[in-house]
Amino acid sequence: MFQWQLICCGAVGAGLIGLGAFYRQVQKKKQWPWAEKNGPTLPLYLAAESCRVLLGAGVAGALAASDQLGVFSAFVVGAGAPAILDTWQRGHPAVPIAPAEATALFPAPRGESPSGERIEMSEEGDTRCP
Repeated sequence: MFQWQLICCGAVGAGLIGLGAFYRQVQKKKQWPWAEKNGPTLPLYLAAESCRVLLGAGVAGALAASDQLGVFSAFVVGAGAPAILDTWQRGHPAVPIAPAEATALFPAPRGESPSGERIEMSEEGDTRCP
């Protein structure tokens, strides 16, 4: 698939997220988002949604250039582009893992070393067993 097609898919994915937010706003408040008291003006609302679509297209385009995307992936990346960029900017994982959870997810290695010694990991570190 051509890169420009994946860029368009990313833009559509981002636009669908904006459309969903718009729909929820209208259903909940029974008025346009720009007509709400202290809400954004129409030009500001359209500018924000345009930025969301451009972010989606940009992230999808960057990943498409590295041949990492299919069509559905481009939609998903476009929809999640603001969160992806925010995570990259902060340099943190999307979901931080607490130390207790990390131990449960990644248990300490046990077994034998390449030299045949038995290894058990403890809080202090590598413990070679006779």
